[in-house]
Amino acid sequence: MCPERDPSKIPRDELNRRRILKSAKELFIENGVENVNMHQIAKTAGVGQASLYRRYSDKGDICLEIAYEEYQSLFDEVQGFLDKNSEMGPLDRLYQIIVRYVSFLEAKVPWLCDISRASTGHRPMQSPLCQWMRKESSILLNEAVEREEVSDIDVSYTIEALLVLLHNVDYHLLDEGFTTKRVVDGLQRIFIEGLKAQKR
Repeated sequence: MCPERDPSKIPRDELNRRRILKSAKELFIENGVENVNMHQIAKTAGVGQASLYRRYSDKGDICLEIAYEEYQSLFDEVQGFLDKNSEMGPLDRLYQIIVRYVSFLEAKVPWLCDISRASTGHRPMQSPLCQWMRKESSILLNEAVEREEVSDIDVSYTIEALLVLLHNVDYHLLDEGFTTKRVVDGLQRIFIEGLKAQKR
């Protein structure tokens, strides 16, 4: 493990960035993203509003940076899994990614889902998490097609349908009261078992 960097040697701009993100995250978790404004973030972080606006033009920019930092642990975990399990079938690998995706969001709902939506305005399917999942799913589904492990499918549309369901995981877990197992099992039936080519 690398030793912690001496705070006195960290540039002021970087210290301000860390304070802003930490304070914003705490405020979002406590009050909800919609109920927090830039003035509150600056005050809680102990930075001037001018300093805040020099780095972030609006709350969406802060949300985007928090989202990237939060998602990185999922990205790293999945990459480690893929590196160690290249011999596993592509659909099985996709299923394992879906399980990790849902479990990751379950631990952070609803605040991280709200941050993701706020960071991308009215284009939720372009969030960093959705873009990453779109890329990983495309690689694996195209591999499954090449191996003739799936029936004739429209890969791009199938991925977009999967993303719509994953994007609403917080709604399914909190508002509908579905368990994580129910969500994951349903996704497996539709997007894994449902795509497999029928043996003749």
